[in-house]
Amino acid sequence: MGRTCVVHDVREQARHRLELLLRAHADVDEIVTTADDDDLLARAGEGPTEVVVVGMSPAADVAALVRRLREVAPTTAVLLAGTTEDAGTVAAALAAGAVGFLRWEAPRALVRTLVEVAGESSSGADLLPLSVPGSRDDARTGETRVDVAVQRSLGLSVREVQVLIGVGRGLTNADIGRRLYLSGETVKTHAARLFRKLDATDRAEAVGRAWALGLFRRG
Repeated sequence: MGRTCVVHDVREQARHRLELLLRAHADVDEIVTTADDDDLLARAGEGPTEVVVVGMSPAADVAALVRRLREVAPTTAVLLAGTTEDAGTVAAALAAGAVGFLRWEAPRALVRTLVEVAGESSSGADLLPLSVPGSRDDARTGETRVDVAVQRSLGLSVREVQVLIGVGRGLTNADIGRRLYLSGETVKTHAARLFRKLDATDRAEAVGRAWALGLFRRG
């Protein structure tokens, strides 16, 4: 299957510039452009989309858009692009789950490398909740799945479930952070929140409570 990239920017000229840049210097098979946030979310949610490149429009709440993308398409890598010097905006978007920032003036070889790395390292693909029983993936056996209904009833976010899966595998906060493109401190914050929601005092109790409450199920 070819590599698909979605280019998103509310500005027509910026979209066109990004599309030309990626066509010339990035190894992608299909490029789709969107100008409306809802169109982007719908396209990303349909899948399979490997990379979304979001132009940093000054008027846009990029961090909020990245968070929404992470919810509808958690295995899709989100890459930022632009000339903004607003480090706070970039940092907020990266903290929300974007995997990198590409400046317009970046060397062309870097464009190709950054898109390639982003596509190969979509955030936390190995720490994602799998489908619940009854879905088209249910034919696979022996796997641990997340019951989305229980997840919602517990008020757990996708990020918190990813952290909990990492905890259950014995990963350190640093290990989990590397897979999710988060700092160790941010992982620690997510862990503290999920411990409170599960009424657990430590990592082992949190995992045990998750199983007891039916959050995790064997395939």
